Order: sequence, then C-alpha cells, then structure tokens
Amino acid sequence: MVIILLRRKLKALLEQADPDSAVFETEQLIKWVTGGSSLFMPPDSEVNEEAAQRAIEAAQRRIKGEPLQYIIGEWDFYGLTFKVGEGVLIPRPETELLVETALNELPDNGKIIDLCSGSGCIPIAIAKNADCRCWGIEISDKALEYFRENIIVNDASDSVTAFKGDILNPDGELMAALPDKCDIITANPPYLTAKEMSNLQKEVRHEPETALFGGTDGLDFYRRIFSLWKDKLSIRGSFIVEVGDKQAESVAEIMKNEGLRTQIFSDLNNIKRTILGRTA
Repeated sequence: MVIILLRRKLKALLEQADPDSAVFETEQLIKWVTGGSSLFMPPDSEVNEEAAQRAIEAAQRRIKGEPLQYIIGEWDFYGLTFKVGEGVLIPRPETELLVETALNELPDNGKIIDLCSGSGCIPIAIAKNADCRCWGIEISDKALEYFRENIIVNDASDSVTAFKGDILNPDGELMAALPDKCDIITANPPYLTAKEMSNLQKEVRHEPETALFGGTDGLDFYRRIFSLWKDKLSIRGSFIVEVGDKQAESVAEIMKNEGLRTQIFSDLNNIKRTILGRTA
C-alpha cells in the first residue's frame, strides 16, 4: 500500500476516536510501523502489507478507546523514550515542568528521592540531564517493571535506583535504603477528584486508578507526604510536586503548614501545575 493511501485510511479511522488528534496519531502510527516519519517519505512510497495491516489494526484498537501510547508501547518525555503499557501512568508533557523546576534547583552532585515514580520518567529525565543520584519509589509491581526497564532503556543504571514501597506507609527497610538526607523530593501523586474520576475520557480509563485517584477532593496524598517525608530533606532542600487544575493554592497551604516556603509555577496552558516548597 502506498503511504498516501495508508495515511488517508488511518486518518478516517482515527477521526472516530478523536477528530482533533487524528492527524497527529496517524503520523505516530506510520512512524511506528515504518521506523521513520511519513512527512519525509514521498507520497507514493510503498509500505509493506504487514506493516500497513499492523497500523490499521492499531487504529481499530484506538477507536475502542485504548491509549495510543499503550498501543505503540512507548512514549517520549523530556527528549527521552519510555516504555509504557497497561498498569502504568502515561508520561504527560505538563510533567516536564516538574523536571525543569527540579533541574533549576538541583545542586552539583545532588540527591533526589522521587515518590509515586510510575514509569520512572521523572527521576530518569532528571538524572539524564544533571550530575545527580536519584532514588524512585513505586508501589505497583507492574509499574515497577516498567520503571526498571526504563532505567535500562535509557542507560541510567548508574544514577537511578527503583524501589518497591508504599510512600504513605514507608517501612524501616525502605527508609534505610534511601539516603539520610536529600536535596530534592519530587512527586506526581494521584490527584484526580471523585468528580473527575467519574468523567474520565475513555482512553484515560485504561490507566491505573491507583495512579489517578487522589480522594474526594484529590488532595489525600498531599495531606500526608509532606509530613511523612520532609525530614529526608537537607537544610536547604526542596519538595517539588505536580498538582491538578485549581489545586495549587490548597496544596501550597498544606506545604506552608509544614513549614515550607512555596512558589507556584504555571504550565504552557497557564495552569498552576507545579509547586516548589523550600525548607529554608
């Protein structure tokens, strides 16, 4: 099948899933099955039948609501590629602001603990762009598998270590395996509200609820993580977290009650998305 016909067929299918993203997702699928962007291929370029059928079947899965990222099996984040699939949260572009904030705060030879690590995109992205050492904690066995695979895929074994653990009930063994003090603690915890969970897009429902639901008002994790983990911060350490839309002031207030000095950063959509809390 020539690539122009494959593009038309995929676009027509994907418009049934999301008309606004059909063109983008068409190009992503063609890139996936051909190993290169169709934008740089002549319109009469041939795509072998096996690859074309693979792309069409993927588009049909997408129509049923399966996330494109799970179908492809990987997704880019902060210039790196991360393996993803059922059981792990998909890295999102707004989370890159958290990484950027951490990199701006990080001292030389810095130490970072990441909570609710999921795919490991946050600690790995930080470690690949700075001279530092990162420890990530994830409770889900499935997500932890992706985290450890992503450490290998991104050649970060010397700078990132993944641990299984419950950040809300950290045991002595976990705490002893981490550094006594660190410069930064990062976290992108579950923060969707009960109302938001009841109105999720079809594809988001494929992602693990444990990585999404943050309690009735979405703030359950924030109410606990600062008090539980702030003693791991050095004297001039920082807590850096991602929050949901319209949660920034509430989370900042929780931080202030724990003695942290706060600063709020907005993402590219002008949503207050990342909060920095300094110990001094």
